[in-house]
Amino acid sequence: MLVEDDFILRAHLAELLMFEGYAVTCAADGAEALRRLHKEPPPSVILTDILMPRLDGIALRNALLQTSDFRDIPTIALTSLRDSGSLQSLHFSEVVKKPLDLDHLLESLAKLCPRA
Repeated sequence: MLVEDDFILRAHLAELLMFEGYAVTCAADGAEALRRLHKEPPPSVILTDILMPRLDGIALRNALLQTSDFRDIPTIALTSLRDSGSLQSLHFSEVVKKPLDLDHLLESLAKLCPRA
């Protein structure tokens, strides 16, 4: 699942991931991601932006950690924050800096998630 509020980035990244063989579902923010998680089969991994309106990536990760069905889903933070040290307490599987290094992102994703 790709959670990103920037429509263009979300569309391009989803297209790239599908081209690489991943099945991708998208959400525009953390609130939409949580709604989808409660209705759909759980994803193998969640890629989430940190800075988003309504429900940001930190609030999303906190909600995931408090729900037994979701706490073990590997979650990768995508962030433009200069100091991402505050994210360590949320036990993200990986923190990937923006602008994205796509090769690094794909390597990280390959460790956590099988392709479709």
